Amino acid sequence: MREFRYYELDRRDVPTGWFIDRPQTLKVTHGQLWVTVEGEGGDIWLRAGESLELQPYSTIWVSAAEEGGRFSMASVSAPRKHWVERVIAWFARRPSATRVMAS
Repeated sequence: MREFRYYELDRRDVPTGWFIDRPQTLKVTHGQLWVTVEGEGGDIWLRAGESLELQPYSTIWVSAAEEGGRFSMASVSAPRKHWVERVIAWFARRPSATRVMAS
């Protein structure tokens, strides 16, 4: 089964964040959207009719270039992973960083 959800952004230039828990497709149905995928370089601008494939265990930020920007999110229904598997996958995708202590 395939699941579709439809969204409308009521204010322009106000980013909204989503955690993507399974492969999904974001498709713009009206207006122009600005999408940022955390951990990836550069932002993505999409116009009506354009789409973006989203990978699981990522966080995205979406904002509209004008009020009333609309888009759909589509995914294939899949069995939910146990919360431990989701936590492990989340940590696995995080970049490793070296902490620098200020003195």
